[in-house]
Amino acid sequence: MKAVTFQGVQNIQVERVDDPSILDPADAILRITTAAICGSDLHLYHGQIPGMLPGMVIGHEYVGVVEEVGAQVRAFRPGDRVVGTFHVGCGTCLSCRRGDFHQCQSGGVLGYGMAFGNLNGTQAEYARIPYADYSLRKVPDGLTDEQALFSGDILTTAYGAVMNSGLKPGETVAVIGCGPVGMMAIQSAFALGAARVIAIDLMRERTEMAAAVGAIPVWSAHVNPVSRINELTHGEGVDVAIEAVGGSATIRLAFDLVRGGGRISAIGVTSEETFEFPLVTSLAKDITFRVGVANIHRDIDTTLALVQSGRIDPTVVVSHRLPLDQAAEGYRLFASREASKVLFTVD
Repeated sequence: MKAVTFQGVQNIQVERVDDPSILDPADAILRITTAAICGSDLHLYHGQIPGMLPGMVIGHEYVGVVEEVGAQVRAFRPGDRVVGTFHVGCGTCLSCRRGDFHQCQSGGVLGYGMAFGNLNGTQAEYARIPYADYSLRKVPDGLTDEQALFSGDILTTAYGAVMNSGLKPGETVAVIGCGPVGMMAIQSAFALGAARVIAIDLMRERTEMAAAVGAIPVWSAHVNPVSRINELTHGEGVDVAIEAVGGSATIRLAFDLVRGGGRISAIGVTSEETFEFPLVTSLAKDITFRVGVANIHRDIDTTLALVQSGRIDPTVVVSHRLPLDQAAEGYRLFASREASKVLFTVD
């Protein structure tokens, strides 16, 4: 089959590789119909993730059709159209039984190398999905591939971050970073009852995209975001800040934006090992700070329902649709910020 493979830093190639096969009775084999580049794939692209070896199949955002199932799979049959979580969970370990599927003791992230479970990815014609009964969902009637795909990662990642913030209806939210995850966070905040969402980004076109879905845009290359937030909140600060970039600079900004008693939920993926925590500020202002990998299994059914009802439109971020053969160009466009979101159609 054809698959997108990692060959080294900024070296992505489409190659012929072996077709996947059932390795465990809980596996399913999918024929992939649509795949996407996630922002976290750029960490692989830039060589920032340990355990990536040349020839590994990458990617973890996907929709497909079930081709084959293992003997223990009960929820799916060949022909079912499905979307899957970017991380897999066994459903039976202590973490999964607690609902912490993202902490599964035998799970991993698809297409993310040796350090994350050594699982092949889904930017390919076919893919093996472990623990299929727990890690796949049937695509609801009426949804296109593009609408469903986002619930397997970035939409549900963003929705989960807003849920983790404890947002209450009527509150004001700042979303730092208006890339794909940030755009999903803006729509999720509105769906969960935010009265106002303030969207902050260095790129003007991204703030304009945010404004189109109802957010108040703050172009931070032109306007000081702290000053602008103070203007909009009469000096109080926002109730909730969602950090959707990754890294210490934007986390520091989040602490500057929230009011006393406010909450920060950080979901941006970073390769930084540490950052300087503003302990005194947090203590004095009684700030709640939460960070963690998304628990997609927890919220995927909710986000699929929100998309199906028309409450959220995740496709607003799509800028490029390319055949799988053009994956290298897709990565170049995404890495250079010439594309906001790249989808691959798989014939």
